[in-house]
Amino acid sequence: MRDDGNAGKTVKVASILLALLFLLNGGMKVFGMMVDEFALWGYPAWFQYLIGVVEVLAGVGFLRRPTRFLASAVVIVIMAGAIFTLVRAGAAAQAAVPAVALILALFVGKNSR
Repeated sequence: MRDDGNAGKTVKVASILLALLFLLNGGMKVFGMMVDEFALWGYPAWFQYLIGVVEVLAGVGFLRRPTRFLASAVVIVIMAGAIFTLVRAGAAAQAAVPAVALILALFVGKNSR
């Protein structure tokens, strides 16, 4: 879909919001700011850095129209994992942000092909 008209503007705004979210959250993970959380959830420390790098790359991907679909696909998988992790850890209320991000990524992905 081209970035013109209301739908195109909505995709662009959603893409920018997702880019900001994943550049920020991914950056936090890359710089080791969530070690305790990942340990609490039962993941090894290296997993935090891997997820962080992937999230930063997805954040960059949302900024360019040709890579939005791929960024959306990656984020959908990561957010599904985040929701599963939070629900399994008994923190279902914290799954709201990943759920909204997943829905936005579905919207962007559907309208970026």
